[in-house]
Amino acid sequence: MSPQLPQGFAAVDGGEDPHAFVSYVDAVSALSSAQAYKQLTLLMLRVGEGARVLDVGCGTGDAARALAQVVGPRGWVVGIDNSRTMIEEATRRQNGLGLPVEFYVGDAYQIAFPDEVFDACRADRVFQHLREPKKALSEMIRVTRSGGRIVVSDPDWGTFIVNSPDRDLTRRIVGFACDATTDGWMGRQLPGLFREVGLQDVQVRTSLVVIEEYDTAKEVLGIEWLAHGAAQAGVITSGEAERWLRGLQEDHAAGRFTCGLGGFITSGVKP
Repeated sequence: MSPQLPQGFAAVDGGEDPHAFVSYVDAVSALSSAQAYKQLTLLMLRVGEGARVLDVGCGTGDAARALAQVVGPRGWVVGIDNSRTMIEEATRRQNGLGLPVEFYVGDAYQIAFPDEVFDACRADRVFQHLREPKKALSEMIRVTRSGGRIVVSDPDWGTFIVNSPDRDLTRRIVGFACDATTDGWMGRQLPGLFREVGLQDVQVRTSLVVIEEYDTAKEVLGIEWLAHGAAQAGVITSGEAERWLRGLQEDHAAGRFTCGLGGFITSGVKP
C-alpha cells in the first residue's frame, strides 16, 4: 500500500505517483484468489451475447474487457473511473483488441448516461472509498433497465486476517487498517443497502483473498504501511511496529506466514 493507500484511491490523480496505483491494481489482479472472486462477480451479472454493461470504477479495465468478450460484437461495455490515469491505461490496453468496450472519465455520483441504458451494472472495490455509497448505487440503478442486475463487491476490513503470535498488537493494527479506509465496514453493509434502495432478489456471496508471501502482503495489503501508519497515529509505538513486522518476516521464513481479507459480493435486480 505504498501509494498512500487505502485512502488514496478516492483521488488517484492527485497523488504523488498515480501510476503506483496502476501497479497496485495489477498486483491484486495477479492473485489467484482475487481472480476467482472477480470471476464470480462477472457470473453474478448473468449477462450474455448482446448485453449492455456498465463497469463503475473500472480501473485498468480488466473486468470490462472480460465482459466485452462475453457480450460479443452485438453487445456494448462501458467502463468509467474518476481517474484519468486509470482510463488512459485501460484505453491503452484495449487498443487493437477489437472489443466492444469504451472507457471514459466519469463520476459515480453523476453517471453521464440516460435512464435505463444498460442491462447490468457492476462496481468492484469501489464503494469502500465512497462517502455517499447510497447515492452511487442509486445512479447505478437509474442507468440500468427494469429487470437488469446490479452487482457490487467490496472487501470488509473488519475481516482483515494476519497470523501473528502477538494477538493484542495485531488487533490494534488491523483495527487501524479498518478505520484508515473511508468505510472499512462497507462489505457487510451492502446487502442492507441494496434492500434499502428497493432492489429485489438480493443475493450475497463471500470472498476471501489469501496471501502467504510477506512481500506480496506488503504490496497488496500494505502491512508495512499499516504498521507504521498505526504508529504515527499513536495506536501503537514505533517499537511495536518494528517488532510486529520483524515477527511476520520470521514467520515467513519459517513457512508460517498467512494473511487475508474477506469481502462481500452482493447482487440485486431492478424492479
